[in-house]
Amino acid sequence: MAALLEQMDQGVIMVDADLSVLAINGPLYALFGESHDLLPGASFADLVRFLAGHGEYGPGDVEAIVAHQVDSARRADPAFQEHRRPDGRVLEIRTRRSPSGGFVRTYTDITERKRAENDLAGQRELLRLTLENMGQGIVLLDRDLRFRTYNAKALELLGIPEAVMRATPTLHEVARFQVATGLLDLPPGAPEFGDDVDAKLGYLLERLERPEREFVYARPQGDGRFLEIRIVPLPDGGQVRTYTDITDRLIADEAVRQSREILKGVIDSIPALIDVRDRDRNIQLVNRYHRETYHPAGAPAAGPAEEQAAELDRHVVESGQGVPFFEESGCDGAGRRRDWLTTKMPLTDESGAVSHIVTVALDITARKRAEAELRDVQTSLIQAEKLASLAQMVAGVAHEVNTPIGVTLTAISHLGEEVARIQTLFAENRIRRADFQEFLDVAWETTRMILSNIERAGGLIQSFKQVAVDQASGERRAFDLAAYVDEVLLSLRPRLRRTKVTVETDIAPGLTVDGHPGAFAQVLSNLVINALVHAYDEGEAGRIVLSAREEPAGWVTMRYADDGRGIPDAIRDRVFDPFFTTRRGEGASGLGLSICRNIMTGTMQGSIAMESGPGRGTRFLLRFPLRVTGVSGYPPPHG
Repeated sequence: MAALLEQMDQGVIMVDADLSVLAINGPLYALFGESHDLLPGASFADLVRFLAGHGEYGPGDVEAIVAHQVDSARRADPAFQEHRRPDGRVLEIRTRRSPSGGFVRTYTDITERKRAENDLAGQRELLRLTLENMGQGIVLLDRDLRFRTYNAKALELLGIPEAVMRATPTLHEVARFQVATGLLDLPPGAPEFGDDVDAKLGYLLERLERPEREFVYARPQGDGRFLEIRIVPLPDGGQVRTYTDITDRLIADEAVRQSREILKGVIDSIPALIDVRDRDRNIQLVNRYHRETYHPAGAPAAGPAEEQAAELDRHVVESGQGVPFFEESGCDGAGRRRDWLTTKMPLTDESGAVSHIVTVALDITARKRAEAELRDVQTSLIQAEKLASLAQMVAGVAHEVNTPIGVTLTAISHLGEEVARIQTLFAENRIRRADFQEFLDVAWETTRMILSNIERAGGLIQSFKQVAVDQASGERRAFDLAAYVDEVLLSLRPRLRRTKVTVETDIAPGLTVDGHPGAFAQVLSNLVINALVHAYDEGEAGRIVLSAREEPAGWVTMRYADDGRGIPDAIRDRVFDPFFTTRRGEGASGLGLSICRNIMTGTMQGSIAMESGPGRGTRFLLRFPLRVTGVSGYPPPHG
């Protein structure tokens, strides 16, 4: 008997009626981790007391635990129970009463089985939660096509009461219920069966009951919804069916389709070339304007422009960056020369890689033609402005020269009278020493006055001649900047004398510039005259300062500054625009500063910048090289 107990996988204890332990096998000692000689000859109560003292039954009064365990063992109630040990293992305890009034108790370690059961229960719960939380309805049909498993979403989408589904109906029965209640509509194009439910049911199930392979189809519901149904046959003849409400998706697809149609209409209505190409430059889309420009079945002919486009497309693909607007020219499908303002933009996929290149080209042919015409008009206006400036200079110089010439004429007349008087005295032999001395004094004074005024007139004429020739010819030559500024200001002196504005210079002598003095003279004249017109009120005193310094690397910085009213912030950005003026009704053309900018950036190969604000005067900064290269003629061809 003892040998048999030792061979068992279970722990066994045999107790007689007076609770004396008759036998305990080794596996029982092993289950509780105790030695075989534990409590030899002890009672069952002693064994329980020992285990309770070691925490086997958890916290509590030891004697109360012993009394409870002994009482339940005597009554074998319950006959089957599970006991979780402090180390986490689970023991299955079975108690059977013996005929003698004692009992036999077996202990089986079911820890692994419980773990497996718990894992299985967890997986089942996870599966249940997964099915219930799916956005799709899902059902499992057995080989007889009876509904065995389903989730709540399936009931909702199919419109089947749960009471019907609990009866494990067949697919045929569910379909009949749906057809009979109007929950299921026949697909578009189906024959007309009237109220014949069986005919409708047969039509539906003929090809959808047992497909040979996975099958997906969409069907309308009686409530206006659309379901996508996926049928997956199983090896045992059963099926898994999923039901997805695709109503919103169909609505969204229709909205996308309409949006595409609208977008296509918008793109076709845009008066610009639009083409979309893939990474390999295959055309995916062109708009109507593109088709009309290069013919419906054609594309731009290969050539330099196409080679440039291909290179730019590769740049967009490789860099992921767009190409800013640039101008290009080419022939359209009719062979006409066209000018385009073109930009390129990348389209990227979800990974950020460039998938397409979008090219947009605006037709600027008319604008370029208008710009060319405007340049011609502007050149004519600039020439007229220059001639008008020369005319004003001629008038001013003529007025200025008139004074010394008038003085000279008066002096010569007076000298002539004195000569006639002395001749008469000499002829009549009445000349006296005092008369001759008086004549000599008058002759000396008159000669000195004539010489002074002739030199003054000659200087004015020479200055006018040099500035006028420079402005008329626009030729390049070397000139001393300080001396030339003085000559320009001398030519402006008649205009300045009618005002209370003074001009001061701070330019070191010997600063020689190899450039276009006529162009520079017009810039300087325009700045000064512009100040006289706009910076000061009539009769208002003012001060203009012109200074220049040589910079390293062969550049000259010249500063113009006046203390006039300044230029309001609202129009500062427009002062260099052609034809912009705030005194158009007073004879101003609006070309003064525009001409200055054209000359400085073109002929003088430099720049002009303005700094101004109300009440703090106006300042211009001019920069140009000491030696102008590569420029011939004046004015420049472009504004």
